[in-house]
Amino acid sequence: MAKRKPAVKPDRDLEAHAALIGAVGFFLLAPLFLPTALFGTFLRENFYGFLGLPAYLLPPSLFLISYALLRHRPLKPLLRHLLLAHLLALTLTPLLPLGSLGLGLRRALEAQAGVLGLLLPLLLASLVLDLWLNKRPFHLLLTLFRLGVEGVRRVRYALKTLLLRARIHQLGRLYPEHTALKALAKTLSPEELPEVEKALKAFLEERARELEKRLAEEARPLEPRLQALLQALKNPIPGEGPLRDALEERRAALHLEAQALMARLKRLQDPPKVTPSLRGLLKGRRLLEERRALWEEAAGLLQDLEARQGELARFFSYLEASPQVAKEALRALLTGSEPPIIPKAEAPPPEPEAPEPFDLDLVFPEPEPRPKEAKPRRQEAPATVASLALPTPDLLDPSEPKAKSRALEEEAERMRQAIAETLRQFGVQAEVVGYARGPSVTRYELLPAPGEKISRIQSLQNDLARALAVGAVRIEAPIPGKNTVGLEVPNPKRELVRFSEAVLSPAFQNAKGLLPLVLGKSIEGEIWVRDLAKMPHLLIAGSTGSGKSVAINTLITSLLFKHLPTSLRLLLIDPKMVELTPYEGIPHLVRPVVTAPEEAAGVLQGAVAHMERRYRLMSQVGARNLEQYNAKVGPEEALPYLVIVVDELADLMMTAPKEVESAILRLAQMARATGMHLVLATQRPSVDILTSLIKVNIPARLAFAVSSGFDSRTILDTQGAEKLIGQGDALFHQPGLPKPVRLQVPYISEEEVARLAGFLRAQSYEDRFAEAYAADFEPPKAPEGAVGEVDFSDPLLKKAAEIVVEEGYGSVSRLQRRLSVGHARAGKLMDALEAMGIVGPARGSKPREVLITKEELKDFFG
Repeated sequence: MAKRKPAVKPDRDLEAHAALIGAVGFFLLAPLFLPTALFGTFLRENFYGFLGLPAYLLPPSLFLISYALLRHRPLKPLLRHLLLAHLLALTLTPLLPLGSLGLGLRRALEAQAGVLGLLLPLLLASLVLDLWLNKRPFHLLLTLFRLGVEGVRRVRYALKTLLLRARIHQLGRLYPEHTALKALAKTLSPEELPEVEKALKAFLEERARELEKRLAEEARPLEPRLQALLQALKNPIPGEGPLRDALEERRAALHLEAQALMARLKRLQDPPKVTPSLRGLLKGRRLLEERRALWEEAAGLLQDLEARQGELARFFSYLEASPQVAKEALRALLTGSEPPIIPKAEAPPPEPEAPEPFDLDLVFPEPEPRPKEAKPRRQEAPATVASLALPTPDLLDPSEPKAKSRALEEEAERMRQAIAETLRQFGVQAEVVGYARGPSVTRYELLPAPGEKISRIQSLQNDLARALAVGAVRIEAPIPGKNTVGLEVPNPKRELVRFSEAVLSPAFQNAKGLLPLVLGKSIEGEIWVRDLAKMPHLLIAGSTGSGKSVAINTLITSLLFKHLPTSLRLLLIDPKMVELTPYEGIPHLVRPVVTAPEEAAGVLQGAVAHMERRYRLMSQVGARNLEQYNAKVGPEEALPYLVIVVDELADLMMTAPKEVESAILRLAQMARATGMHLVLATQRPSVDILTSLIKVNIPARLAFAVSSGFDSRTILDTQGAEKLIGQGDALFHQPGLPKPVRLQVPYISEEEVARLAGFLRAQSYEDRFAEAYAADFEPPKAPEGAVGEVDFSDPLLKKAAEIVVEEGYGSVSRLQRRLSVGHARAGKLMDALEAMGIVGPARGSKPREVLITKEELKDFFG
């Protein structure tokens, strides 16, 4: 039987030591919780208040030592842990300043290294923890750093995965035939990221090449046909006479249009580059649709030019015909009718074989039908080369027959009942008391019950449109001059208002205005004719396809039907090169149609100079406006009205914004008294194009359909244009009207414009105005490398000379900054200074040399 170990006898000394150490711990801890008078206060302020965190750890440490002694536990491990804990607390004292020692250490560290000084206690704390855990130095820091780097890497890969998944999802929607893209977007993981990115890059490059190939395949072989057409139209038509002049005018116009089409084909044939990215593919697809539409349009234009050239070639055989046949051919050319039949050459030979009396018998029957042709000859007289005459309505297409009134009344009654039922369903008390049918919309008049708010009717626009099965309705509340609310509903079948109907209307025939314009047909059926001289300028805006270009043709044609070239001149600016070029060559033009945007700014500045010239002429005779001036000087020196038409203002504002805006503002503010008026059109009704200064000086507005209410407010300063239905549906507003008026602009076809322009081209007269003033509207032209002419009337020329002499060198950019002008204007001033001998020639990137002194400057400007 094993012997039992003798029980350890309690060591009374260890117990006494434990009790003593525990009592000391309690003695140190008691002042924190019990009121201990002066000694406790001294201990809290000097022991805890000085050491801070290490002092708070001391009483628990003494309790642990006392417990270990009572339990006869080894003290060495415990003392090691307690020592390291106190050392860790001491290193953290600057970060947790619970006492004056910690505050002092923290201030010392911040004074030496700022906030970075607090990293030292963290570094020491990590070393103590490494020692505590028996790890090598900096093990804890390196471990935390590795974990942080790994976390950042994982987050980065997760974000890249999400973004790549979104790109793949968008590509899957863009290319639905590639079903693997959708599956890949669902199962993509961060581990597959590098391989997927590589494969996706190859996919994008392949799709980009495929899209570039499709863009190149859209090109059509139109250039050879156009080259052949240009070659056929290249040489002037030989001969002389009215028929030859009319044919030559048309040949020149066709040649100009063919050259413009060739320039467009050159731009279309440039191979576009597609960026191998999602954004690049989207842009490339949009470009593909645009190129396809542009090629379709170019093919249509070429086909039209070939057809017109073929029609023109039919009349070449009449150049050698008899004068009577040539005159009939000229009339057929101007009116667009069939040319006469040329008598056969076999007719003259029987004449000598027959007896002389028989010849006389053959001659007498021919004059008999001539009195029947007297009426056509009277109509033909104005188109002769030797005289001027106004166009006649027979050059226009006749108006369309009206629809049956019975069917229209039944349709209006059905709509009236649907409107009344919809209002009843929504609890709105209003009665449909009447309607007026216009060309495009029908306006139903609603009479609200007493106490019924108009705003309730306005809030039902979408519900009314749904109930009536139309795209949109417009509410006019109230109708000016009435106590009813107007509900404008688009007609199921629109009525075509031709320009001939407007020209033959009493409103236009009896118009007393100086510059009457046909604006359109109102809902009540009234033809609106307003005087441009009273507007005095007109701003037209609307999106593509809304009828803006047709409206411009209508306005121009209105003026041509009322004025000869002696009383009205036109300055046409057409950056699109296709809308106003049909008027090329008519005698009303003060210069050829301006089609280059970079040339238009100079032409507008020339118009400003011409306006100032008119003011000088008026001041010499004491006239305050053009009417007084023409009455005083007589018909020989009378000045015509001048209407400046700009078809696309946005294109000009992008090319030379400062010069174009300043010229338009000068003309809009001052040109009215001189008989000069502006008609500006744009398809971008944005505030950077229609600036506040332009809108203030051009109060008359004609707005077509736009995409948003914001665009409508930009044009009209009110909403409404976003509800228009396009194709000539417009809102007109000018000072004096309580609200914009809805009009349907008359339609005039390209064939009608061509017939009218051909009629006017056949007229000629002694153009004194062009001889005297046409140079005002010519932009400055200087060959490359040559110095331009000096315009001593330029107000900035002297100031530019003073600047270069003062600074000792000539720089275009310096003039641009000092004078606050555009680069083109500053370059013209520098060329003028070179022509005057003030500065030397250009020296590449170096400034020009100044050739005169400040004293010699007086010899140039006095």
